[in-house]
Amino acid sequence: MRILFIFLAFALLLPAGRVHAGQAMTLAQCLQQGLERNPTLQASRFKADAANRDVKVARADFLPALNSSYTVSRIASISAEGPADVDYLDQDVHTASVKLTQILYAGSRIANAHDKAKMLELAMQAELELARLELIYNIESTFYKVMKARQDVVTATESVTRLRESVRAAEAFFQKELVPKVDLLSARVDLADAESQLGVARNNENRQRVALFALMNLSMDPEMAFVEDEHFMVRLRPTFDDCYAQALTDRPDLRSLAHQREAAFKQSAIALGKYLPVLRLEGGYYDQDRDYTNPGFSGFSSYDRDQANRYWQAGVTLSWDLFDGGRAWYENEKFDLEGRRIGSLLKEAEDTIATGIRKALYSMAEAEQRLGGSIEALDAASENYAAEQNRLRAGVSTITALLDAQSRLVRARVNQSSATLDYQLAQSELKFMTGGKKSW
Repeated sequence: MRILFIFLAFALLLPAGRVHAGQAMTLAQCLQQGLERNPTLQASRFKADAANRDVKVARADFLPALNSSYTVSRIASISAEGPADVDYLDQDVHTASVKLTQILYAGSRIANAHDKAKMLELAMQAELELARLELIYNIESTFYKVMKARQDVVTATESVTRLRESVRAAEAFFQKELVPKVDLLSARVDLADAESQLGVARNNENRQRVALFALMNLSMDPEMAFVEDEHFMVRLRPTFDDCYAQALTDRPDLRSLAHQREAAFKQSAIALGKYLPVLRLEGGYYDQDRDYTNPGFSGFSSYDRDQANRYWQAGVTLSWDLFDGGRAWYENEKFDLEGRRIGSLLKEAEDTIATGIRKALYSMAEAEQRLGGSIEALDAASENYAAEQNRLRAGVSTITALLDAQSRLVRARVNQSSATLDYQLAQSELKFMTGGKKSW
């Protein structure tokens, strides 16, 4: 019975028509296109790459800073009274320098800033994984809806075909006065209703196809067909504990929140580090030329006062901000509270995932039960419709009975395809809730 169950469920989802080579896409191909072309996922990749650059920016603070400068200035004396310092008379000054600065200690602020950037990079990578996981879930669920919508079109088309035959039979019987006019009118009403349902089914298929093309970032192609690349099968349901343990390990949003919380605590430590001293090692080379406009005089003789000085300088500087009005302290408290807030969001996410796993497991169980019953009902409805056709031809049944059999057959097909879709959606949701690493 299980083998028959699986075979029939898969057979109902086979393509209605022949698909030409190069004009069909499987679920795996849809996923590949979406992962390569979806703009939302591409934006997440850029965000993760930008976070990686922030790590390299923070890492640069561990290295010394080297800078150079060249200054040209003109000093022009306006007036001078009393003893004059010859260095401040009219002159041109040219100064070139190269300076090297290395921070030796900064209260662990540099290390904490680097660790914070690394935590945020890991968080953005997890966000990228989450965007990828959500895209896979959306493509899978939309693909299954396309399959269901196509099957609904097939069912509605078959229903219209059968009802047209019923109407022709009713018209023939009515002309021979074998059935009352009310049976003919009932057949025509049912046909009109079936044709209306066929239009709704085709519109729903087009809407689902548009959504799928949008997720793949492809132009709408009316000629493109979608086919399943694997047999549909009912899998053994895992336990809640196994699924939840898997989710705690694999769900990227949980990892992202955990990394964001650590980054907030690192920022809190950076704020406290502002109360500690900063020790710098500085060294530089200087080349200075002073060109005086007027010569100097000693007694009755003049002399050239131009100077050229080239020298090295090295030293250690210790600086300590002793009071900032409590700014660093309150900044520390702010980010400590931010870390706690993210911790609460992490707990909320864990609870939401647990609830989602339970709902998916319940949905899988319910859909599996409906699948078994719907296949038996479909067999019975098909057999009943065939029997009513034969009875009508033999003149021992009525058009009304045939229409009722047709209605039951349509309901059975719709129930079977709906149960299949609900099971597939529940399966995809369970995979999404547990992180996508396992196909439950």
